[in-house]
Amino acid sequence: MDISSKYFSKLQQPGFYSLKHGYAFLLDIYRVGKVMEAISFVLWELMHQLRFFQLNRRYVKFTQTVGSLEATETDLLGGLIPIRLGVDSQKITCQLVTVDWKYCFWDSDSILWGCRFSSLTVLYRSDDGSQSATAVYDFQQPIKSIFINRCNVLFVCTTGALYKSHDYGVSFRQVLQLSTSISYFLFNNGMSELPDQTLVLGEYGSLWREKTWKNLAFLYISTDGGNTWKTSDFLIQQGVNKHVHLLKYSKLLKALVLTDGDNKKQLWMNKSLTCLDRKSNQITDGWHLINKYHHQMGGYTSMAETEKEVLLGSDYLAGTNFIVSTADGKQFDKRVLPDPYRRSPVMNMITRKSASGNEVWASSYSCLSAQARSLLMYSKDGGKSWTRVIEFDGTRHKVRLISTSHEPTTDLYISVTEFGDQEEQHRHQIYKITEKH
Repeated sequence: MDISSKYFSKLQQPGFYSLKHGYAFLLDIYRVGKVMEAISFVLWELMHQLRFFQLNRRYVKFTQTVGSLEATETDLLGGLIPIRLGVDSQKITCQLVTVDWKYCFWDSDSILWGCRFSSLTVLYRSDDGSQSATAVYDFQQPIKSIFINRCNVLFVCTTGALYKSHDYGVSFRQVLQLSTSISYFLFNNGMSELPDQTLVLGEYGSLWREKTWKNLAFLYISTDGGNTWKTSDFLIQQGVNKHVHLLKYSKLLKALVLTDGDNKKQLWMNKSLTCLDRKSNQITDGWHLINKYHHQMGGYTSMAETEKEVLLGSDYLAGTNFIVSTADGKQFDKRVLPDPYRRSPVMNMITRKSASGNEVWASSYSCLSAQARSLLMYSKDGGKSWTRVIEFDGTRHKVRLISTSHEPTTDLYISVTEFGDQEEQHRHQIYKITEKH
């Protein structure tokens, strides 16, 4: 559990208990090295309250488009009450899908691979646009993430281990043991392939040990197609104390982008695509640090790119969140999510191919409070303006972007979850967003 989740409700208790938990909160912030982040939270809050962002037009701009999504009485979308359903009903359709994908990944032959909510340990494939799915391999452990390289080699990450298949899932062998049994990489954001087919993976996980986080901030690099891996702890040497958020290659920037968490939340770039295991003070080789302090922005958990810009989504739970864009990796345009979405981190971004050009879809999510609304949205103009699709209460529902591919596809899958009292009582429905024919 992160500090924001741990103390959010406790700090709202009246009187003595509020002071008691406030002291414990400040102690934990100091203990895990988040003092600078806390100062940034206060700074951003003051700038918001004093209307500095508004005066400087630094808020994310929303369009006034109003569309419609079809929903039946048994449809989870029918239980969500958004401000506006912004999908252009003349061009886009949202279809309920029978395959309950949790994650899915298109290979270069347009075959969809993924795991399902109803069978978390089994890898499935679909050749017919999710009309059906065939079980391929049972890992006996929950699948946490999936990656497919450009040669259609499958990589499946369970808790603590990475597996590889050369034969379309008929067989798998373990190729990497991560540092703990709970570790994995973030789907769509934590594993990438470079132009020379080098593979890189950033370890993720949250494990509290006594009074601090277990450090999982390792990078793994493979130059032989994923058969063997080299481990790098350069982030740990730089003082990072928790894990890797984002590790993704940008075709536009011709660079590998890296962000870390929890205490530093830094943004790194490697434009040389060499010396992947060490920091450099030069841009010509190794990892180059972009930001030194939180207020300069970092800690991104999501990334997508268009033909002209790279977009990044921030991870400041209970704080102020941003969507940041750059065309060159040097100049960054920082836009604040306005209330009531400001405290919801931007967890994932996907680029979708549409008839009018590429769209960027983004999902923000916070489960701390019904007032901190969460949002599914998309942009047709590279992030200059956004259309709200589904607004929801993250304490009752969760809406996620669950499909990915190396190149933008016309189809995009989302999951809508309605929380039950226990995890096994959660209800999931999957929707495919696609072009109307």
